[in-house]
Amino acid sequence: MKFSSLASGSSGNCQYIEYRDTKILIDAGLSGKRIEQNLKEIGVDPKSIDAIFVTHEHIDHCKGVGVLSRRHDLKVFANKETFNSMAPTVKEINPKNAFIFENERSFQFKDLYIDPVSTFHDCANGCGFVINGDKKISIVTDTGWVNTEAMEKMAKSNFYYLESNHDVGMLINGTYPWATKQRILSTRGHLSNENAAEVLDKLLQKNKENVLLAHLSADNNLPDLAIKTIKKILSQSFKEETDYTIDVAPRFVPSTVYEI
Repeated sequence: MKFSSLASGSSGNCQYIEYRDTKILIDAGLSGKRIEQNLKEIGVDPKSIDAIFVTHEHIDHCKGVGVLSRRHDLKVFANKETFNSMAPTVKEINPKNAFIFENERSFQFKDLYIDPVSTFHDCANGCGFVINGDKKISIVTDTGWVNTEAMEKMAKSNFYYLESNHDVGMLINGTYPWATKQRILSTRGHLSNENAAEVLDKLLQKNKENVLLAHLSADNNLPDLAIKTIKKILSQSFKEETDYTIDVAPRFVPSTVYEI
């Protein structure tokens, strides 16, 4: 399996997964043109993409969904609430390309088995995805917490693409209005660096899993700080490089193409 984060953060989110003859995007939160450019940067022809799977309706996750689907005849998968809520942004999707799933109910798409897991965010009905090919990839962002059901489905993944949105101190002492700070800190907000570390501490099994931290705030976090915080917490039980690897997804450009 191959994985690359094409963009990550409030300015736009999009991930690429390839397995055998299947190529998919998770979210398309940039312009169609920008996503096409980023795909080409990792050597992927945008015309070869099979489908887009949407986590929720916020514009930084669905901005380019409609244009890419219409331009390249792509299938779009989302739950019913997300489809309805993203309609003003996405506009018309050809009915033959619109597919509705239910959170917590797994299904197969070509060579991949997809398991949508519920997230907890200020949106209609958000989800992350646990994706199985010959390896297992878990993608969970935009959530205030990760529940037991999601943790059980994410267990024994080879690759974790996990939100590490903010440093609590930077957020509290920053310039955001108090109401916004409360929303981010709530169980329907975003995972902090410490929250991400707690999730990883329960999931990692010393199998040299790849961890890619995602959706870092431009105002309330720093890549080095996120990695330092998480490595410090994990150091009580795990050794970096020996037990796992960790990095941060770039905000505007594609990450490394991981061969999992």
